[in-house]
Amino acid sequence: MLSVATFRDDDGGYTTVAVAVALLVTLALVFSAAAGEWALARSADVQEVADATALAGENCVAAFSTVVQVVDACVLSMGLTGLVVSAAGLVVSAVPGLQAHAPGILDVGKSILNARRDFSTTALQGLQHLERALPALIMANSASCVSANCTGGIEYFGCAVPFPEESQSDYSALTDTLEVNEVEDSAKRLAEATAQKERALERANEAKQRAWRADCVDDPMCMRSRAETLAGLYGTSNPNYPLAGEWRFSFACQRARNYYLTRASNEAPWSSDPEELSRSAARQAFYEYAYDAICNATCIETDEQTSLWLPELPHTSATVRDTSLYTDLRWPCTEIVVETGEGGGEGAVEDVGVVTLHSTLACPAAEGPCVCYASLAQLEEGGVERCDVCGMDVSVMGSVADASTNIDNGFEHYWRIVVQASRDYQEARDDARDAEARMQELAEDGASAFDQAIEALSLKRPSICPAGAWGCVSMVVRKQGSMVPAELTSSFISGSELPPGAALSAATLAPDSTGDGNTVLAHLLDGVRSRVPSPLDVLGRVTELWGTLLMGYGSSYENVSSATDRMVDGIGSLLGEKAASWLRGKLGQIVDSIGLEPCDLSVRKPVLVFSQQVLDKAGLTTLGQARRIVSQLPQSAQEINAQAIVRILDELGYGTITIATLPIPGVEGGGIPLTIDLDTLVGAS
Repeated sequence: MLSVATFRDDDGGYTTVAVAVALLVTLALVFSAAAGEWALARSADVQEVADATALAGENCVAAFSTVVQVVDACVLSMGLTGLVVSAAGLVVSAVPGLQAHAPGILDVGKSILNARRDFSTTALQGLQHLERALPALIMANSASCVSANCTGGIEYFGCAVPFPEESQSDYSALTDTLEVNEVEDSAKRLAEATAQKERALERANEAKQRAWRADCVDDPMCMRSRAETLAGLYGTSNPNYPLAGEWRFSFACQRARNYYLTRASNEAPWSSDPEELSRSAARQAFYEYAYDAICNATCIETDEQTSLWLPELPHTSATVRDTSLYTDLRWPCTEIVVETGEGGGEGAVEDVGVVTLHSTLACPAAEGPCVCYASLAQLEEGGVERCDVCGMDVSVMGSVADASTNIDNGFEHYWRIVVQASRDYQEARDDARDAEARMQELAEDGASAFDQAIEALSLKRPSICPAGAWGCVSMVVRKQGSMVPAELTSSFISGSELPPGAALSAATLAPDSTGDGNTVLAHLLDGVRSRVPSPLDVLGRVTELWGTLLMGYGSSYENVSSATDRMVDGIGSLLGEKAASWLRGKLGQIVDSIGLEPCDLSVRKPVLVFSQQVLDKAGLTTLGQARRIVSQLPQSAQEINAQAIVRILDELGYGTITIATLPIPGVEGGGIPLTIDLDTLVGAS
């Protein structure tokens, strides 16, 4: 037996044996503590592996969700674009001068909706194909993560299990077809009514041009120049209007009133010749009649109403008989004594007083007082006699404006052109107003058809619930027999094994608060911009519109009615077009009132959650049920990965797959392929 002397010498110090033993014990304790620390650290690693495995599995769900978001946004935005373009075609069909472009615009809208239908059909097949393989993708990616953590002689096995295990998505919204046949039919009828209005407006403009030229443009003369020459009118009494757009029929009436008032005030016979006296009296009567008649003219020219009535001035005996010049009691009459052969005896004569009509009392035959005033109608009816000296009668009255009406140097000649043009203008404006009323009816029909089309678009959006939508639960097991590194045991302590262990974790998707919702589409729009033509034509504007709707919808989505307005404004002005302006406003109201449900374009990322949260949603109330699911898996990560890869290859193949090719509205040919790199998705396993 060893005594105390073995460790203490006679002087009370420690012996060499004591020092050696102390050193050995110290080193044994140090290495034991290091081995324990290593074991504790590696024991905790299984939880980190489980966390990473759950995140790796849910990352596949995030990638798939992004694909669905892009497809949904593309389908919805293409539907909106097609409807907005069709709406623009409907509005344009109500714009005179532009309605001929409406069929082409409607064809573009229809082609976009057809492309949407083809794209959604192809994309639906691709999504369903990918979604069937999603559980295998989750298993492969998570198993790859487990394999990557099998280092340092420690082996793990396990993977992530998606909940729900199978898809519960509903993509029926992607298969809905949008028809604009009724919109197209309404636009066709509307364009026909617009063409009628356009032709009527052209007739009205041509009539107004004729009247303006007769009033203001010497060809060879006009009312303005004749009023200046014949009546000495200048300045504000006889203004010039150099532009037809500034001219109104009321301006010609005012000029004529000034002209005839001046002519009536200045009229005087050129000589005392009885015939000249009659002509002067007739001119006086004509000027006064013309002034009064034109003062009673109607000239209402507004956007809401056109009411024109300009009097025709008499220039023949027949036309005089249709006026007050024929019936007015304005001609003085005297009693002229004539001899008759009706005396009492043979050869006797008798003087008889005959009432005779004169043009003026200045007539040499107008002797004696004026006994009455008579009309030209009474003269022709025999109530009074015609003066043989001055010869006043209907023919004299009719000849006043005969020459000046029928030759191009008379004021009345150009006035007659204005009057005839006013009749044509009134008729054309009435036809245009009737056509506009018809346009309004058809615009209401078109708005109703558009309402039905966009309501079909707004009914529902796809319900996305793929495998793993609720989350992925991972179960990772560390196998028994993992040895503590020999460097920590062989020299001072006996070798030992790291005991087996297991860990459970879960991950689900959550919005990435650090990113903009449009990030999902950023790369997609890069491809669009490289293919967009200059927005100088309709197709360019269509592509620009689609990009706006695609990028905007989901975050700060722009009002679709504003996009419609800009689309229409880029094609032509609606200024003054009631039906078109009403239709544009109505379509905007329809879009606003529909309340389109936006696509969810927010970026989503996997986050760790309490595993029971996912299990509860899946209806698994105990961890034992989750363990049973994991216990059915192969007992190595490599085998799990291999089985998953076989399923993926059977379903999808390998490398890069194309879900669908996205056509670009407004760009002929080509498109943007929506592709997925399977190697990246499953960790290049």
